[in-house]
Amino acid sequence: MKATDLALNQLLGIRAAPAGEPHLLEMPFTPQLSNHLGTMHAAAQFALAEAASAECLQRHFAELAGQVVAVVRGVEVKYRAPARSDLLAYGSPDERTGTGLRTLLASRGRASAVILIDLKDRAGTLTFHGKFEWFISPVPPPAP
Repeated sequence: MKATDLALNQLLGIRAAPAGEPHLLEMPFTPQLSNHLGTMHAAAQFALAEAASAECLQRHFAELAGQVVAVVRGVEVKYRAPARSDLLAYGSPDERTGTGLRTLLASRGRASAVILIDLKDRAGTLTFHGKFEWFISPVPPPAP
């Protein structure tokens, strides 16, 4: 399942970036997503970042689709600047995840993955930085 398939993400207007763009996802700034200051609500930014971390995990480790289940275990967030326009989500695995996730899964059967996410407006202003830790384990066998 893609992050953009989830009902909440559709409700928020989260969509895949156009082909060839360096970012993963984007979210339009709408009146429904604004806070009492007229800027993008922190919860909306968080939702975009979480969706982007899932999208990043799926893109970088596509061969694991259908073999593993991933759930968010922990998050570190820093809001950097008010968001006043559409947001673009950029992401990448941290170095340990990028180089060692497959080996760790093969040897232990489970692993943690860290995905780093930046949200920027179309002018390139960084509004949010997040570190999403995912717990990854094999797909459980079907119930009898």
